[in-house]
Amino acid sequence: MIRFAVQSDLEEIRALWEICFPDDTGFNDYFFAHVFALDTVVLYELEGRIAAMVQILPYSVRIDEETVPATYIYGACTHPGFRRKHLMSALLEWSFAYDREHGVQASMLIPQEKWLFDFYRPFGYEPAFVLSTTEYTGVERVLYMGLRKMTATDLSACSALYLAKTKDCPLTVVRTLEQWQAQLALFESLGAGAFVWETQGKLTGYAFVWKEEDGIWAQELLCAEDALSAAFVSALAAETNVSTVRACVPDENGTVLGCIKCYGERSIAQNGYMNLMYN
Repeated sequence: MIRFAVQSDLEEIRALWEICFPDDTGFNDYFFAHVFALDTVVLYELEGRIAAMVQILPYSVRIDEETVPATYIYGACTHPGFRRKHLMSALLEWSFAYDREHGVQASMLIPQEKWLFDFYRPFGYEPAFVLSTTEYTGVERVLYMGLRKMTATDLSACSALYLAKTKDCPLTVVRTLEQWQAQLALFESLGAGAFVWETQGKLTGYAFVWKEEDGIWAQELLCAEDALSAAFVSALAAETNVSTVRACVPDENGTVLGCIKCYGERSIAQNGYMNLMYN
């Protein structure tokens, strides 16, 4: 039986999550305490147990110049004792019917492993989102006055910069203010933090940063002008006392990250951008 989760399912949901997504970083505890929402979880119940589940998270995606509602499939997993029974296939098909009934126009996901791109393709998912990562080593650490920690009051400006930098991208995930706030809280709690770069009092860059064993990873780093990136990276290295920085940016020549399935007739580009999706 496929159904939405209820409060009494929470303990079993968390147990299945830990089996399928083991974690020693603190993310699971944080996610369930601050992000997880029961009303987004769809379960496949079999033999009186939760055999498989997915979360259907509401997002928006800009396809060419039109912004449409989309579902982000997240945390898709099947209990090891119930695999090879096509339960995930049934959950996905259920989600497609639910999307269509509620006017949702696309379904997105990020495969956990490369081989899963082939698993999702028969359902209509096509690789469409790419991400480019640049690694800077031996970074000269210079702490510029323009760097500071991001605050909630910066999020509208960050969103405006994000939309400006991705305006020519044919396929872009659009974030609500609440989704920006959730990412800021996540990086403040578990990461190295979120930072902004100011030029003459105007926000001209931002970065959401994780601490890594040998440096930092700016999961998303955007600057209004590409020429500012080197100084921003140098300032981040100084602020976090590292000399190695990885930075992810929108780039049509990046590595495939995620897929999309559109309902109806739409031509989908292969060089879209999605990030900060709890990926």
